[in-house]
Amino acid sequence: MIQHIHLRQVVPVPLVETASKESAIWFAERHFEKGKRYLISSESGKGKSTLFDFLYGRRHDFTGTILFDEQPIAEFRRRDWNRLRQHHLSIVFQGFRLFQELTVWQNLMLKNQLTHHLSAAQLEQWLEAVGIADKKDTLLQFLSYGQQQRVAIVRAFCQPFDFLLMDEPFSHLDTANQQSLCDLITSEVEHRGAGLLLSSLGDTYFFNFDEQLAL
Repeated sequence: MIQHIHLRQVVPVPLVETASKESAIWFAERHFEKGKRYLISSESGKGKSTLFDFLYGRRHDFTGTILFDEQPIAEFRRRDWNRLRQHHLSIVFQGFRLFQELTVWQNLMLKNQLTHHLSAAQLEQWLEAVGIADKKDTLLQFLSYGQQQRVAIVRAFCQPFDFLLMDEPFSHLDTANQQSLCDLITSEVEHRGAGLLLSSLGDTYFFNFDEQLAL
């Protein structure tokens, strides 16, 4: 279980010369606690996706230290990251990272089969809840971007997690769908007692955040 994520003077190597010293994340001491909700906002190009890549172990080109429960992630090996990604960290990527040649159901099952976290009935209930139950057997390539975003969000629930990372997850959704999804995500995060880190260009959507941090 991850209770805390701690950043100490972290800054991406490519942004060392340009990142703001006034950032609430870069060049700072920052704690994220399990069970709390955080908004990370900035204009494009300031490193929102890069931060999530660091926390998910996809990139390591930063100075400073990132710790999960006081253990530096620089010490983690591939098997450690595999365990964390299956049981403790879930993510909704800005670019979805779904398989276009597979159906909605196949995309979800690829994730769910790693942990068997949800039953088939529960998965079907989630598809119904986000309004795409009728797309279950449709290839991803035939879905709109907004529908694919909803698939990506359901996929993130197909595992246990202590922290949910969401990188601009509503960019292709209308206001009504945003509000519905925010309600569902809030309920699920609270049910799991998990932390939420969500990035945006400044929109708070329909969440009540414990902290709003400018990058």
